[in-house]
Amino acid sequence: MIGAVNIYVYTNPTLRKVYRMKKYVPLLFLFLTACASVAETPTPTLSPPTATVTIPPTSTPTATLWVTPTPPAVVINSGDWIQPYVALTFDLCQDPLYPAGYDASIVEVLQRYDVPATFFMGGDWMRTHPDETKLLASDPNFELGNHSWSHADFTTLTAEEMAQELEMTEDMLFQLTGKHSRLFRPPSGEYNDLSLQVTAQHGLYTIQWDSASGDPDPEFDSATILAEIQRTVRKGSIIIMHANGRGWHTAEALPSVIEYLQNKGFILVTVSQLIGLEPKP
Repeated sequence: MIGAVNIYVYTNPTLRKVYRMKKYVPLLFLFLTACASVAETPTPTLSPPTATVTIPPTSTPTATLWVTPTPPAVVINSGDWIQPYVALTFDLCQDPLYPAGYDASIVEVLQRYDVPATFFMGGDWMRTHPDETKLLASDPNFELGNHSWSHADFTTLTAEEMAQELEMTEDMLFQLTGKHSRLFRPPSGEYNDLSLQVTAQHGLYTIQWDSASGDPDPEFDSATILAEIQRTVRKGSIIIMHANGRGWHTAEALPSVIEYLQNKGFILVTVSQLIGLEPKP
């Protein structure tokens, strides 16, 4: 049974859109570009993708359905605001026309501090990073979520197109790891009533965030990322960052972020633990 979570549900789609835009406009443009091409931006210090693609780029995974209980068709922005649990999340996504990377140093920091994290993974990203996907799946502290196949704007897709994005991603995840996910993060945080319904019908909870690090902005250095998280985090928060090379100073900031959260008495958990799908520590 899912625990107490904080959701935003409005019967009037226009009011919901206005609310979301007012809340996220300062950082929304960053997430629109975090998985697309970036021109004339500093090159971060990253471990380049060393994996050998095991599936030809032209192949299309066969969409397979999986059986799972149907969750509510709502958006989850955080856990409850009573208990001191916080979830670190990292997006791993790419536009198929503009492949992204993999910041191994982020994973090294998480493992050094022995803290859990949730990675929302794009299907096309997994296709070009099979070894990295398997590595993340092998760590018991990490959980893997669905982030669509091509990072398309779900508010522009038909129900059939959304279903294909979800199913192809789940199929790729299962091919590589033998696992399925229970969580879905809409690309760029964009959703509508139809996408919530389709996502729920596929047994996935729609997960947003309430604490944005701003890490897709090359101007956000490690101190700025830390300050932004300090400003927005609270009990139950879901913090969004990027591990695909488009979080320019994320790995540099992450030790300070973890230490700040722990010193403030926050307990780091996965999203599934935060919202009650799995037991908390």
